[in-house]
Amino acid sequence: MEYNECKVLCKLKRKKEPLVTIVPTDEFTNMVQNNFDYEFTGESKFYPFELPKEIVDADFNILAIVGASGSGKSTMLKEFVGYKYNDKPYDSSKAIVSNFDTPEVASYKLSAVGLNSMPVWCRPRNVLSVGEGFRADLALNLDSYTIFDEFTSTIDRNVAKSTCNGLQKYIRNNGLNHMVFCSCHKDFIPYLQPDIVVDIDDECVYDCRGVDLKKASLSKCTAQTTKTFGEYLGNIIT
Repeated sequence: MEYNECKVLCKLKRKKEPLVTIVPTDEFTNMVQNNFDYEFTGESKFYPFELPKEIVDADFNILAIVGASGSGKSTMLKEFVGYKYNDKPYDSSKAIVSNFDTPEVASYKLSAVGLNSMPVWCRPRNVLSVGEGFRADLALNLDSYTIFDEFTSTIDRNVAKSTCNGLQKYIRNNGLNHMVFCSCHKDFIPYLQPDIVVDIDDECVYDCRGVDLKKASLSKCTAQTTKTFGEYLGNIIT
């Protein structure tokens, strides 16, 4: 089953109060108005989505928030009270493997996210490639009530899928819970096997608990469309 075939837990609703930004108008904003027929007074408003009560009260191991860039995903993340972000830093004066509590924990977590190169384990964080660094950061921050924003955004899609496969097994085998992964991508979902999927594009929350998510068929992937940034302009009032 695909995630969007799961039971709809609830629909997303926008907040009544907008986020407002104000900037001075100048020759540059005037150029935008004149050349692109766009009226702008210096004030922009965006109505973000509320975090549904059904999610606040839900029991889950893994929750995924997905949707197009600029749709309000990161704004929704701010509503997760009591959660921390995956920003625990490495001490680059030491090897990445030396940044964990014990050698056993280091081996288990680094292997869980697919970082299995012993030479890489023995290097400092600041010399790793983007893909190696992503997995190293993921391993160091594996904990309950943690938010991972821009999840898999910087890495190859095959690497993303293989990382998620090991990651979800680690999370469930070790009883971690309330972990939130936010991304503009959706291809990793069958590999991460989230319990709940918040699809900003569909404006739906899907309850996938107890469901074995499968990859979409080629025909459905071809037919499926994704909202572009322009479709969100209707939610932005100047």
